[in-house]
Amino acid sequence: MSAELIGPVAVLDAMPQDMQDKVRGYAQGLDLRFAESFAEEDFAKVAKGAPYIVPRGRGLPAQVLRNADTVKLVHQWGTGYDKIPLDIAREKGVTVARSPGVNAPTIADLTIGMMIAALRRIPLHYNNTRAGKWIVPDIVPGARDLSSQKVGLLGFGAIGQLVAKRLTGFDCEVLYYRRSGEVEDTSARYADRDEILSTCDIVSLHMPLTEASRRTIGAAELDQMKDEALLVNTGRGGLIDEAALIDALTHRRIAGAALDVFTEEPIKPDNPLLRLDNVLPLPHIGGHSEDNLKRMVNHWASNIRAFHEGRGIDESCIVA
Repeated sequence: MSAELIGPVAVLDAMPQDMQDKVRGYAQGLDLRFAESFAEEDFAKVAKGAPYIVPRGRGLPAQVLRNADTVKLVHQWGTGYDKIPLDIAREKGVTVARSPGVNAPTIADLTIGMMIAALRRIPLHYNNTRAGKWIVPDIVPGARDLSSQKVGLLGFGAIGQLVAKRLTGFDCEVLYYRRSGEVEDTSARYADRDEILSTCDIVSLHMPLTEASRRTIGAAELDQMKDEALLVNTGRGGLIDEAALIDALTHRRIAGAALDVFTEEPIKPDNPLLRLDNVLPLPHIGGHSEDNLKRMVNHWASNIRAFHEGRGIDESCIVA
């Protein structure tokens, strides 16, 4: 006789069937129920009667959590928990957990790729070539190498530290800032925000979105940056004042931006950022790789099993 499945586990994501099959394969022993769409009513439907809820990119709407009648544990698929209403979870006595650092290698890799793609203007030439335009200029105007650039990292947790490690292979001078102070065992140099903003060729954001970090990059910070600077964001869209960024990019007060995240997601088709030729936009794919899928699902599934069996979850994963 097969063991009874743990659950139901409500996964707040509308995945195609082949993706669901992969996730079920990695989440052995769990009775997974996927939302039929990203609509709040479908999230509510799948959460009803489920002791475990796993929000993904769209988060957990407040009303869905309020009406979840049997939930005991909410486990974020990933690290950022800014879209989970922690106040309601505390009122209901619901444990909230996450998977810190699990997706760090994947996001660090993408960050480096975005830096290279934006600096070398790869999307422009990719599109031209696909359109049959074989354009080989003597130089690509505005294109630069990643090698030997001065890179500033705002936020220096698991992702920031792996980005810094990868940048050493490009002979980059790496500076970092984080609110809690300096980190041991890193070749990167601690610096204050003003030095990073005013001296770095690339500024990359790797901090969680909190009320303290919201709009960390606004008009004043963009004015501090060098005219030829590149801004990279694989953290959260809310870290940047988008209106100020659009203005700075439009008037070329900074050279460009590589963005995997936006204030509103999915991004609206009429967002000016999508029309600017000095913006590299991606649809929040930082953690979306085959390798990371297995790591991530194994992690939150293991935590749900531990919680269900009364073994407890590692304190580093507990949010509330």
